[in-house]
Amino acid sequence: MDHKFRIIALAAASCLLFFACTPMEKEARTILAAADSLMDSDPHAALYSIMSIDSSVVPCLCKKDRALYLLLRTQARYKCYLPVSGDTAISEAVEYFHRRGPVSRYATALNMRGAVSFERGDFVSALEDYKDAEKIINEHNGGPIAAGLLHTRIAELYQLTFVNDSLTVGRYRKALECFQKSNRHDMVMQARLSLARALLTISPEESFSNTMAGAGLAMELSDSSMLLVAKELETAYHLIMMQYPDVIRTGKTALKDLYYPEARFEKSVANILLAMSTAYARSGYPDSARLAASYIPQEVIDEASLNFLYYDIALSENDFESALIYQAIGSRIADSTLSAGYQMHLRGVEKRYEISRINEKYTSLKNRYFATYMALSGALCIIAVIGTLVYVRNVRLRRKIEQCTDIIRNLNEDKSITLSNDTVMHDNNERISISEEMLKVTDELMEAYYKYGSTKAISSHVKAILELHFPKEGTMTRVFRIVDSTYPGFLTGLRTEHPSLSEKDLYLIALMACGFSTGTICALRRISENSLYVEKTRIAKKIGIGTKLADFITKALQESKQP
Repeated sequence: MDHKFRIIALAAASCLLFFACTPMEKEARTILAAADSLMDSDPHAALYSIMSIDSSVVPCLCKKDRALYLLLRTQARYKCYLPVSGDTAISEAVEYFHRRGPVSRYATALNMRGAVSFERGDFVSALEDYKDAEKIINEHNGGPIAAGLLHTRIAELYQLTFVNDSLTVGRYRKALECFQKSNRHDMVMQARLSLARALLTISPEESFSNTMAGAGLAMELSDSSMLLVAKELETAYHLIMMQYPDVIRTGKTALKDLYYPEARFEKSVANILLAMSTAYARSGYPDSARLAASYIPQEVIDEASLNFLYYDIALSENDFESALIYQAIGSRIADSTLSAGYQMHLRGVEKRYEISRINEKYTSLKNRYFATYMALSGALCIIAVIGTLVYVRNVRLRRKIEQCTDIIRNLNEDKSITLSNDTVMHDNNERISISEEMLKVTDELMEAYYKYGSTKAISSHVKAILELHFPKEGTMTRVFRIVDSTYPGFLTGLRTEHPSLSEKDLYLIALMACGFSTGTICALRRISENSLYVEKTRIAKKIGIGTKLADFITKALQESKQP
């Protein structure tokens, strides 16, 4: 009896819950629709609407409404600068919209899951989600705003690594182009300031130009937060240019009679105070520097920057012992951060993703047209047989003609030409050998990345592969042979005209003449890109040219080909 009573009670409770949830579900659906319409114009109102939904109602929602609720909640929190690292339920929305659509919702859900992964420190997963969303937007014409936001988020990922400056700048430039097409001045403003930040260490003048343009838009839109960011970037520019009075003046103007209560302003305020303190120290005012440093919220500034600041202050106070300690600590932290950036392999992740997408597209196309190929195979086989017979007959006739021609040519040519042909064949074999070597290296590198890509051992395995297939001395000799056979007299002429060029200099010129990329040359030479740039500059000075070394080599190779 007790068991039957429990069953009846449970059934009754379920019925009551069902009838209680039905009107509340309708109300929740109405709130979600309103929040969705407010998301772009007023995200704070959208978040307030979503949070007004009773948490006890959420389990009663249908799958579609629940997925929309999870998506809009994360999206509103993100737009309101609230942390979303705990919103892992967004994966449920991603899976639903992936199965049921629409694709626009799926792309947005991927964006939000990428933002959650970003805040959780899982940058590889974030990049993969952003790339999936980018593919959908490109294929379904998602519009310039969606594309611009994606470029911005991918750029933010690259900016964290400290080793992908050119990729970061490229993404921010694309984002700016997209926002300019949409005529959204607020987004253009943010894109210009983001681009200015990425350009600070690469091109300070261009960074300053974008900062001023962003500041002008911030004043037009009365956006005090973005105006503060612009002032922060302006102080950073003056500090890089060693214009210390301008740093102090700009910093005082930015912080004078202003109060920024929101946490998202702390980083900009801290950076302005950091720049001002550094400027005071370098101008010989250590007391003012320490006073400004005392206001810095240290929890938002990285330790390396703080140690370099105290290094400058110690130098200003002639405390060289403390200065050396601060410099050593700051350098160690900076090197560790840089090493961590290299270990993220974000560019490798993006490349691997692009390759996998190409393979998927290829497989899809192959399957789509397979039926058509089968239907036409009969007719094509008949035509192929006839064509093959005709081709074979023509080949035999052509071979006979070539044999006769070779006999006549061999009778007329002297031995020196024969030796030259043997040399060309040897050089061609050398090129084929290097091409095969490159394929082996590619295969072994991919296998090493698959096995050790997430470990610290990957570096030693890559070095071992390079040493095995491309030893320093042997590779130099083979490259010289290829250049001598392809551009006869080119290297000899350089040796004669410029005797100051060493074999190492000629080796670099030969690699560039072969058309190898910068990364390949650095790998073969076992040097960094900065060292390669220094070597190019030194060789250009030795030769005495006013243009880039690459332009000189291209011109010289073209002249060597002319009769």
